[in-house]
Amino acid sequence: MNREEFFGLISERPHTEMEQIRWAYWLAKNAHRPFYRDGGERFFEHPRAVAVSLIEHGYSGTGAIIKGLTHDVIEDTNTPHDMIVALFGPEMLRSLKVLSRYRSIFDATGQLVRPQHKKPAGEYFGDLLTAPDEEKIVKCADRLHNLQTCGCWERPRRIKYVGETDQYVIPIAETVTGNPYLPELKEIALKLFLRVE
Repeated sequence: MNREEFFGLISERPHTEMEQIRWAYWLAKNAHRPFYRDGGERFFEHPRAVAVSLIEHGYSGTGAIIKGLTHDVIEDTNTPHDMIVALFGPEMLRSLKVLSRYRSIFDATGQLVRPQHKKPAGEYFGDLLTAPDEEKIVKCADRLHNLQTCGCWERPRRIKYVGETDQYVIPIAETVTGNPYLPELKEIALKLFLRVE
């Protein structure tokens, strides 16, 4: 999918919202430019696929699309938090922090002062469990795409990821009424479990 095809999926909306989605697309693409996924494709294919999945599953609001595109920006890049606030507002930064598995510490000038470190699983998934439904849906879309593309991972990593999905992500998905991702997550997690065990 290219940029034109992606934006062809989005219905008409106010100019300011389209502008924010264009900025999110640009940020996700450029912040991840040096990165590649384990399968060899450029990393940007993942956040774009998550955003497309959200649109196809009926979550085509501007906020959901921006979160889908930028959900890994804090986790994977040194994008200043002030930039995220300037582009999308403080509430979007809060959402992206909840979606991020890692946290960084910045000083008052926006300089990174401590490398990222991983949140404990209980804290990370606990925060998601109490987050608004839209963040939970974005996590479901993210997790589903990762499960669909994890075939190149080493077996122990796949086992851990499937176990984490069963223990944490599916219970979070179950808290969203009518969650269209729930059956897909259960099905692929079971298939992968049977394949890795």
